[in-house]
Amino acid sequence: FTLVELMVVVVIIGILSAIAVPVYSSVTAKANRSAVEANLRTIDGAIMAYQTANSGKTPKVSTDLVPTDATETKYLQEWPSGPDNVEYSIDNGRATAAAASGDDETGDWFTPTAPVSLPIDWDESSEDS
Repeated sequence: FTLVELMVVVVIIGILSAIAVPVYSSVTAKANRSAVEANLRTIDGAIMAYQTANSGKTPKVSTDLVPTDATETKYLQEWPSGPDNVEYSIDNGRATAAAASGDDETGDWFTPTAPVSLPIDWDESSEDS
């Protein structure tokens, strides 16, 4: 191979990687958002099942849905863990699940600054179409 041919191959690889990296970041962010929404739906379903079985009473903490005692009803097998340290909680005022960033390691795809429930209005400036 000549030097010119090798340089052409390097340029082509550079162009392909310049295209692939932003696409990969966008796909990863959308997958993380979908995982958060799916986990919130799962917790919301468990809250509704708990309310149905307990005369409308709202669970106060996650252990109400994932009891440690084997004789109690389990509404969830385990408490969901979110991508990039997103943490889930029960919003007792609205009887829904809420998501919040767990620490500084939560990626820039998670834009809400306070705990949010479904439906989530993701920050339009960071969402790719």
